[in-house]
Amino acid sequence: MTTPPSAFFLVGAATAYFTLSAIQIFTTKKRNRLQTVLGWIFIVWAVLNLKDIIISLPEFNNKETVKYILLIDGWSIITYFIFLYELTIPKWTTWRKILIMCLPFIVISTIYVIWPNFMVMNVYVIFLWLCAVSFFVIGFVKYKHYIRYIHENYSNIDEIDISWLRYMFVFAFLEQSLYFVIAYRYNFVIDLLYYGSAIGMWFIAHTYTMTLKPVVIMEPAPISLQKEIEAKGYHFAGNIEKMVENQELYLNKDLTLSDLAKSIGTNRTYLSDYFCNNKHTTFYDYINQLRIEQMAIPLIQQHPEYTLEYIAAESGFKSVSTFRRAFIKITDKSPSQYRSELDTRQQSDKK
Repeated sequence: MTTPPSAFFLVGAATAYFTLSAIQIFTTKKRNRLQTVLGWIFIVWAVLNLKDIIISLPEFNNKETVKYILLIDGWSIITYFIFLYELTIPKWTTWRKILIMCLPFIVISTIYVIWPNFMVMNVYVIFLWLCAVSFFVIGFVKYKHYIRYIHENYSNIDEIDISWLRYMFVFAFLEQSLYFVIAYRYNFVIDLLYYGSAIGMWFIAHTYTMTLKPVVIMEPAPISLQKEIEAKGYHFAGNIEKMVENQELYLNKDLTLSDLAKSIGTNRTYLSDYFCNNKHTTFYDYINQLRIEQMAIPLIQQHPEYTLEYIAAESGFKSVSTFRRAFIKITDKSPSQYRSELDTRQQSDKK
């Protein structure tokens, strides 16, 4: 995709953004694997944008060059998959897997170099369209699987939540749609929107990835083991609820399903199955409900002088935003609204 000289500023800004972001990531001393992968992705995007600055020069700005640029830019969709897989399946990225993903692009690009015609380019664009559709379908499935996993295994998800991936999908959809439009008819405004959406997409990924803690995705117990355990019945039913409430385990901000499973001598997968099929909830929702009902609401009722920030922390929440979402889910009211209505009732009773 070629860019006219008047668009040098935006292309230059995009190149600078990806370059500086990559430098920032690689100069971070305690970066994790996902951050390192994102750093390399930013290097790739910096090179892709730098290339657009060079081909904007008059001596390179021609139809034949534009076709090859279109060919090269299509490879960028590989970075979408790499980031998605590394995000939802930690330690997925290897050079071997990257090479396998690149093979179809290598084959089609080689064919076009040898036989540059309109039909091959059309096949390439259709292939990219299928890749884009696959990305959104696979992305949605993996996103739902990841969200379900952390809700089933963690009582606090503030530092491991990837709900922001939805916004990245929006920018990715916009960026890919603009790419296909430009593939057949160049437009200066669309070109600017293309660069802007690319920056927006990776800005979201960068912002949240730098504070995201890696999650160890544990494989479920073998089916044979699950059947063996299920045959014994939920031997801990009732006792586990008493233990969590009596020992106030729900106040532990870092309580996980594995911790709870170990304390009662059972399997993590089996305990998750108990919450899902017996209590019809997730571990995350169960613990948060106890935090709201057993601690937050009594504190609000008995201590009007306490701030919501203090109540959230005392109730086992790591952030006020998570506390607020959980409170609304349980009571259909925000903490401040609940307190306000409580104050109104108390004043009315005094009268």
